[in-house]
Amino acid sequence: MAESEGLNSLIGIREPDRNPGRPRPLDWQVYRDRALADWYSLLASGPEEHDVQRFLELHPAMVPGGSGDVGPGGHHLSEMSALFRLPELRGQGRSFRPDFMWVTRSSSLITPILIEIEKPTKKWFKKDGRPTERFTQAHDQLNDWRGWFAHPENQTIFRNQYLFHERYENRQLEPWFVLIFGRQSEFEHGGPHSNPDALRFKRDGMRRDREQFMTFDSLRPRFDHGSSVTVSMLAEGPRLYAFSPLFGTDANIGADAIRLGDPAEALARSVMMTPERKRYLAERWEHWRADVLESRLGNRTYGFGLGLE
Repeated sequence: MAESEGLNSLIGIREPDRNPGRPRPLDWQVYRDRALADWYSLLASGPEEHDVQRFLELHPAMVPGGSGDVGPGGHHLSEMSALFRLPELRGQGRSFRPDFMWVTRSSSLITPILIEIEKPTKKWFKKDGRPTERFTQAHDQLNDWRGWFAHPENQTIFRNQYLFHERYENRQLEPWFVLIFGRQSEFEHGGPHSNPDALRFKRDGMRRDREQFMTFDSLRPRFDHGSSVTVSMLAEGPRLYAFSPLFGTDANIGADAIRLGDPAEALARSVMMTPERKRYLAERWEHWRADVLESRLGNRTYGFGLGLE
């Protein structure tokens, strides 16, 4: 009996807040409609690349790649549900800084998803059907990243820098590369080209292995990216930049809360959240951070109740 009681004292269940009166995020459909309206309005304004970058940093659910939607599939979501903004690839050879990156994993693979965006008004093809210099230059950046990962030393650096729960040395590193470029209207009948279907076919044939091409019109919020965060990688480690408008804490977030630090600036930067919701998330972030620190000191083992707060 004493032995059983001792075992029970080491096991607890962390349960999320289920109070029906807690401040809630936007309804998914409301968020999706508002985000898409703002996105199409931005694209119609002829934005610069930095305007698009800023928008997507605040809406990580719109950036492809975080849940197996790009790459070999079967992913167990992404490291910390984090979209890295301007992550640095430094090691052997030249250094690079993609616009965005997810780091996803499966039972057999680690799949970094590296994403290049350009000014949306850039064209894929000239009038004569030849690729534009801007497209060729953007596409070549994907090959630069591929070359960086080809160095075994760089793969080790990457694991040390961007894998946080485990380095998974026994899992192959298989990066995928995404180019988001131009508008769908270039490939529609009545657009700038006399045979847009042929050019679409030609464009798709220009993809190299483990590459994906997308237009800016194809981006839209993904429900399975809803509770994600945007993160900057600093010298001292990953730091929060912004929360998805639909972000919710859960009982398993404590270790990430310790790793990602104070949420105050990221919450201030986040959009489509009420002040009450921001205060609630800050409180729950601290609650789960402190909970993990306390459990580590007490050497306790926990299970987790399911559900976002």
